[in-house]
Amino acid sequence: MAIRQMIAFLLLSLLATTASSAPPPPCYTSLFTFGDSATATGIYNTPGAEPHRCSQPPYGETYFHKPTGRCTDGRTIVDFLAQHLGLPLLPPYHGEPVADAAPFRQGANFAVVSATVMDFEFLKGRGITSCQNCSLSVQLARFKTLLGSLCKSPAECREYLKSTLIVLGEIGGVDYMRAALQIRDSGPEAVEGLMPLVVGKIGSAMEEIIQLGAVNFLVPGDFPKGCFPAYLTDFPSNDKSAYDPLTGCLIYHNGVSSSHNAMLRDEIQRVQNLHPDVSIHYADYYGPTIRMVQDPVKYGMDKATVNKACCGAGGPYNFVVSAKCGKPGAVSCPDPKRYVMWDDHHCTEAANAVIATEVVRGPSFGLACRGKQPAPAPGKEL
Repeated sequence: MAIRQMIAFLLLSLLATTASSAPPPPCYTSLFTFGDSATATGIYNTPGAEPHRCSQPPYGETYFHKPTGRCTDGRTIVDFLAQHLGLPLLPPYHGEPVADAAPFRQGANFAVVSATVMDFEFLKGRGITSCQNCSLSVQLARFKTLLGSLCKSPAECREYLKSTLIVLGEIGGVDYMRAALQIRDSGPEAVEGLMPLVVGKIGSAMEEIIQLGAVNFLVPGDFPKGCFPAYLTDFPSNDKSAYDPLTGCLIYHNGVSSSHNAMLRDEIQRVQNLHPDVSIHYADYYGPTIRMVQDPVKYGMDKATVNKACCGAGGPYNFVVSAKCGKPGAVSCPDPKRYVMWDDHHCTEAANAVIATEVVRGPSFGLACRGKQPAPAPGKEL
């Protein structure tokens, strides 16, 4: 027990030390991110509507000590990436008029909770409900609006974007889950038929941003969603062969995530071939997450709770739809850093730190700086 606690303490201490120490040599002067709730750093609560659960306690308890609109107990993966680059944590932007663009000069986060890649009307036509004004197209439109406040001409914008990193994702998982839940009678085709469309739209978004002048991209893949408490609760099976014996995760849904990631890597290569002067790199979120699930003790986490949510209200995976984290009846665990999963759909800050560390240590992150920023030395944490 003491050894595991020490490992977890050392990992988080290394991350905290790096985040608070002097930033690395200048690489990017700004960072813009798109995505869903795994990336979002703020919630727009509609006046008069019930506040979103991610804006309620105990969200944010580990790092910020209050809810910030992040759907985890502390920092997200992009928070860790921003800190590694010596940039501030990104303010959310939800399309509001900007009188003073200065707060967004070093970047903004366009990600929205429950965001989909495909547009609302498209999904509606397939019998899938989704949030309005939160799709990738909507986020891209908001980026263009904000960019118009940051630079005065297309030429000036192109110059500004030369030292900007675009993190395009993670996004797409909500499209697949909504399809799997809402049109179950259609079978696997409901999800698998969406994949080429989702991935193609991500590729189109890359090309659209490239036309604006962006030259540096990091494009994250999907998490192993078959390991998430919500999936394990919503898609139970009496067939033992539906579960990976090593991880307890749902094999089919992890296969969906893997297939999406393979298609996404091919799409990145397609766009890269069209734009050889642009740096586009894939960020692996799947690998680090599945390794934590396979061997949680290595990361100071508990094997017994590896597929359970830290914050929840009971059940086999500590997830009950009627009492989700942030709602009455749900409580958080005493020690979130011992868990991979914070709630039904989101990793803990501790798990996010591991994923971010592996992204930064990988060759893609170093290459994405186009020679301006050296990759971390082997074995060095974020």
